[in-house]
Amino acid sequence: MNIFKKLSLFVLVSFVLLSFASNAHAVTPTLSISADSSNSSIVNVNVTGDPNSGVIFRFYSVSSSGSQLRSIGTTNSIGNFSGNISLSDYNISQNSSVGVLVNSQNSADVSWPYSSSGTFTNILTLSQASTVLNVGQSSIITTSNSGSNYLYLSNNSNPQAANIAFSGNQITVTGLSVGQTTANICVLNSSLSSNCASLYVVVQSATSQGLTFSQNNTSIISGQNVQINITGGNGFYQIQNNSNTSIIGTSLNGPALTLYANGTTGSSTITVCSTDMNACGVVKASIGTYTTSGSGLSLSQTYPTVVTGQTVIVNISGGYGTYYISSNSSTNIAQTYLSTSSVTIYGNNPGTDTIIICAPSGQCGTIVVSVVSSSGGALSLSQNNLGLIPGQITSVMVSGGTAPYSILQNNDGVAQYSLSGSTITITGIKTGSSSATVCSSAGGCIILNVTITSSASTVSGVQPSFSQNNISINTNQTTAIYMTGNGGYYVSSNSNPNILSVSVSGSSLVISGITVGSANISVCQTGGQCNTLYVSVSNATASTVNSVPITFDKSSVSMKVGEGESLKISGGSGVGYYVSYNSNSNSIGVYVIGSTLILSGKSAGSGTISICSSANICASISVSITSTQSIATVTTKYIFAKPLKYGMSNNEVTKLQERLKEEGVYSGPITGYYGNLTMAAVKKYQKLNGLDQLGSVGPGTRAALNE
Repeated sequence: MNIFKKLSLFVLVSFVLLSFASNAHAVTPTLSISADSSNSSIVNVNVTGDPNSGVIFRFYSVSSSGSQLRSIGTTNSIGNFSGNISLSDYNISQNSSVGVLVNSQNSADVSWPYSSSGTFTNILTLSQASTVLNVGQSSIITTSNSGSNYLYLSNNSNPQAANIAFSGNQITVTGLSVGQTTANICVLNSSLSSNCASLYVVVQSATSQGLTFSQNNTSIISGQNVQINITGGNGFYQIQNNSNTSIIGTSLNGPALTLYANGTTGSSTITVCSTDMNACGVVKASIGTYTTSGSGLSLSQTYPTVVTGQTVIVNISGGYGTYYISSNSSTNIAQTYLSTSSVTIYGNNPGTDTIIICAPSGQCGTIVVSVVSSSGGALSLSQNNLGLIPGQITSVMVSGGTAPYSILQNNDGVAQYSLSGSTITITGIKTGSSSATVCSSAGGCIILNVTITSSASTVSGVQPSFSQNNISINTNQTTAIYMTGNGGYYVSSNSNPNILSVSVSGSSLVISGITVGSANISVCQTGGQCNTLYVSVSNATASTVNSVPITFDKSSVSMKVGEGESLKISGGSGVGYYVSYNSNSNSIGVYVIGSTLILSGKSAGSGTISICSSANICASISVSITSTQSIATVTTKYIFAKPLKYGMSNNEVTKLQERLKEEGVYSGPITGYYGNLTMAAVKKYQKLNGLDQLGSVGPGTRAALNE
């Protein structure tokens, strides 16, 4: 028994000593390679490391994915190894990194300069050269690599910030921690530097909202420039990265980013961040060409006139994709603000400016805007924006400035104007939009906008109503108030046009703050009913804008028809709140008083309400209205008598959506528009009732609905 204990102790001590000896000799190996002078297909390899240890060669192969390992020999008693590698046997990717592993220790990487299978000449490009991610978020970048050669990560300057992974010709970038990194990605077995591309990555905190740009995908005509407005973040802005400065030049002045087209073709991505690096965003810009005729893109006005310090709105339709401002020939004369399907043009200085607006599908349109002076005596009109029907005649009075007055109109055939003293007579000719410029002899001018709509029945005594009756905005801020009523709206009067400008766009009243003060706006509709809106304009300090999000004291609202609900609004960094959007005004009544949002249930349905502050910070809340009808209540079932299909918009579609919601196959909003959600719900209903899943409501589906 004692002999056994002694033997066990001896084995244990020997193991510890051997382990200590092994660790004591663990040194970092070195690797050097050189061409064999007598055989061009052989590469000599020299390694130093721990003595009497195996040498594992690490490399990339053009015929295999990922890092490869191969045993190539053993070091001698003093730690040296010399051998050779055949190019044809190993088929190592040219210019890739190779190294050795000796006694679990890695050598530094060296570049493998030899090629065994020719030269790969395809130039590597990435679908985007910059990306902004939140922590935990991933983005996929595609490449132009069309050969059988693999991609590899040549360098990642900050692997703690982002992980770079490959799957064929796709690169998956995942944000790991807040920071930034530059990844250099190359094609294996290529001797060309053009077969590498750089990807700049910024990783924000998981809760960051990023920056917002007035346009983030733009095309610039060679030799011209584009101005992009930035919102969001805290502090100042800085250009963090420009992937191709030789193609797109940049300058930053406060929240205005100006892009210059330096070359004749090419593209670049520009990364902009707030100074605290908590909010970033990417703008893509390319140099291209445009067409001005036969483009398929339509503009509500192509030759508008705007007074300095005021705005005009041009609506855009046609084309495909998100519109962008391709070029602005003179931002000193007019500035542009693009929002979804309309562009707001602000008059800076008198002159003529050419603005080109395009869709990513290639269709473009041209706006030639004339900016006239507001000096030389301020003019005012009894109505700045007028709504008529064809054949209707009305008059507008001009005052201020210096008589005699003159009028210049566009020969658009929509309306006819005549001036007698201080009275302008307008006759509606056909449906459409028109404008005329009224000037005083001292040089001051003002714009009269006229909209001609088709004849519509009116409801006696029904006034137009506003989404908000009392609003507050800042100087140089534009906001929209939504109106409901009989349609054909126009501005009857603006008590103080020096304080704010106002125009009608469809069912929206667009108001722009000019100077500090207040004004009353009278808005009328076809039929003569009018209502008054009260507006105050403040001059908020820049430090308070875009810093505090809007919040409600509830995350969602559910109530019954006939009930009401009040919510407290806070945040927004502004001086007031207004209703920006109501996705289902048929079911949800909404208005704002001070900092209180008041909701009412009009009919069963659901929708989304968006509330914005005067600083243009917005938030949304979901509202659901349920019926008060009890189970015992007997109602008359709606009878569907007409075929319904995708693209329709009418009351029968509304009834269809309500019925499908009752059947449990439709969960979208009640809009009256037959879109993708409605078509999918119809298919579900048809499947449940053993009908052909066509997505349209034909005789068979109507029969099932009417049972």
